Amino acid sequence: MESFLIAAKNKNEAKIYISDLLKEKKVHPLDVNLQICEKIMGIEDARKIQKKALLKPFRGKTKAIIIEAYENITLEAQNALLKILEEPPANTIIAIVVSKKEFILPTIISRCKIIILDNKELKLTKDEILKSDSTLNTLLNGRVGDRLKIAQDIAGDKENLSLWFEAMNISAKKNLLKDEKNLKYLNFLKGLQETYKIIESTNVSRRTSLENLFLSF
Repeated sequence: MESFLIAAKNKNEAKIYISDLLKEKKVHPLDVNLQICEKIMGIEDARKIQKKALLKPFRGKTKAIIIEAYENITLEAQNALLKILEEPPANTIIAIVVSKKEFILPTIISRCKIIILDNKELKLTKDEILKSDSTLNTLLNGRVGDRLKIAQDIAGDKENLSLWFEAMNISAKKNLLKDEKNLKYLNFLKGLQETYKIIESTNVSRRTSLENLFLSF
């Protein structure tokens, strides 16, 4: 049995990596069990995975369990997964995909091969920088209705939420360097980091969290 913990902000990069991994390990597509957790992964999700882990491969010699848990995993669910990793079923590959490994228990991390994807700082094009600066200006100085519209749009785009946070972080830092006396940029940076941590580690509404941040200036 092999266990992998894959940390990736970009889901497409994670999918490409896993696809290549399964080809390398010669896992038949019918022997791949994909568990997608739309919300925070809970204990019931982990119990279902425990049952799946006991099944034998259908077509080949090895089966794979891919767990997509970008919205984080509760401590109870992590402890349940730990039991699988401590008593691994034969001929099984387990890959746990998360947005950040910092939210995963050290006991799980120690039993997995850690794969960190896209851990480099985001590089923005000139147009993306202009767009981020414009958004930042609206959030700090714009009308309430415009701020709420941004919160609605960002919350609804789960695929690119972490990338948006990173882009805004870059924009706020850049503007703070230009105008160190403007406390709005510093306070926004602090609020941005706190909000991202809350969204990543709890089951709170993304839209509500963003609205609370955007309306605090």
